[in-house]
Amino acid sequence: MTEIRCAVVTGAASGIGRAIAQLLAQRGWHVLAVDKDAAVEALADAWTTPLVADLTRASDCDRIPDAARAIGPLRGIVNCAGVELHGTVIDMPEADWDLVMATNLKSIFLVGRACLPLMEQAGGGAVVNIGSIQGMATQRSVAAYAATKGAIIALTRAMALDHAAQGIRVVCVCPGTIDTPLVRANAEYFTPGDPDRSLREWGALHALNRIGTTREVATAVAFMLSDDASFITGSSHLVDGGLLASF
Repeated sequence: MTEIRCAVVTGAASGIGRAIAQLLAQRGWHVLAVDKDAAVEALADAWTTPLVADLTRASDCDRIPDAARAIGPLRGIVNCAGVELHGTVIDMPEADWDLVMATNLKSIFLVGRACLPLMEQAGGGAVVNIGSIQGMATQRSVAAYAATKGAIIALTRAMALDHAAQGIRVVCVCPGTIDTPLVRANAEYFTPGDPDRSLREWGALHALNRIGTTREVATAVAFMLSDDASFITGSSHLVDGGLLASF
């Protein structure tokens, strides 16, 4: 009998997280789809169990292991919860800075603290942290977001070293510009009233002359969780359509 594998996917209500949850379910994982947005409940089916939780709160993250345990051995974690708010270190409100830090970075700490012991009990598995090209090269007015994405790359290396002895691999996938609600909101911020202008301009910066799809990122994540990636850990991998190749 094939083992029922559980994968926790955070930020699963929309965008890249939703695409990852859906693809993993199609490929035989039972997905625990976690998001603070109740829209995640729309994913419920035979292969997906939604959980509404605020990943910036330890008490909510501590509910995840029990939900995962009820499904089956925890073999995968995808940390995809994220938010991007704009501003420099001078003009960004402290509350916005704290929200970006808590959502993008602290959530990985809280989910890991809650769930990695369960993964160890299951005999190991893989963690994929969703970073961004913004952790390697950035733009104006995204100080907090860029800081978290750079930190995620470093945290991935540290986690990989800390947990390798328990059979746990940890990698980072760094997307370029992907067609998501978050990116479309950013386009509206930079070119109010004409977001398609920003999307066209951003697409032209990529070697492939377009922005990416959520499915393309999800496919890379699914590979990193699979046994085919069994010798990959501690590293970061671009899914950016060649955007950084010219930098």
